[in-house]
Amino acid sequence: MATLIELDHSGDLIKIDVELEAGEQPWRRIYATPDFVAWLNDELPLLETTIVGGDSDPLEQVDAIFHEYVVGEHMHLDRRFKSLSRTPDLFVWEFKTPDVRIFGWVPERDVFVCCFGDHKDEIETFSRYGLYMARTAFRRDHLNLDPPKAIEGKDYDDVLSDAN
Repeated sequence: MATLIELDHSGDLIKIDVELEAGEQPWRRIYATPDFVAWLNDELPLLETTIVGGDSDPLEQVDAIFHEYVVGEHMHLDRRFKSLSRTPDLFVWEFKTPDVRIFGWVPERDVFVCCFGDHKDEIETFSRYGLYMARTAFRRDHLNLDPPKAIEGKDYDDVLSDAN
């Protein structure tokens, strides 16, 4: 078994660095699977915004939510950050932007591991929530991460603290 830092060094997970403005400090951390990083680099820039997305494209939306998360802003459960329920509970969470959904889990408070991303319309049109939840839990369960692999809580305070 390994820690998040060891998995980052081995390449099984990749720490996502977010550009911070002068005077900002990281409060939380984001890691990702190599497949998610490939999606982030190759597919996300090709996604188109919807009327809901407004003036920002999906790439800008993801950059903004990652920045909010890392600097410790309040994430507004259900609107920006959401625990996904399913029987049995898989302890999968999602980042939500107007156009994108990112699925992952919380291995320790203030740490998110991104596993899969997709356009919101694709997920809803093809009913992919269950698929992404199951795939995220499978990926987490088969990662050589020290237990507990996920926080088994659904409340904001279980998984996040805020900088302010």
